[in-house]
Amino acid sequence: MLRPRISLRLMRADELADDPSPDACVEVTLGPLIPTYECNSAMFAEPLRITPADLLRLHMESDLALGEIRAEAVRADVAWQRHLGRWYEEGRVAVADSEPEVTLLRRVLDGLRRQVLAPV
Repeated sequence: MLRPRISLRLMRADELADDPSPDACVEVTLGPLIPTYECNSAMFAEPLRITPADLLRLHMESDLALGEIRAEAVRADVAWQRHLGRWYEEGRVAVADSEPEVTLLRRVLDGLRRQVLAPV
């Protein structure tokens, strides 16, 4: 499976000489994108030009979004651990509170005694 890769390039002054937006001097290029079930070959996105301020804003916003994702994953894990703990506790209490099946135990013991007393 291919993994997306992002590369940045600061454009040279001669590339921006007659450009209508010379402030957009950072070129962002995505590596091969993950193939989908519809398309088995890798796809490449066109390079994107942005300003250094936009690049900084993109970095900060992606850090915030990743932080929110991490926090949500931690919250989900804590909730799952609590649920699992309650489930184990309920099971342990149910086993501790149940009375042993006396009749069944008596039959098992009688069967074991018969095997021990029976001549081999």
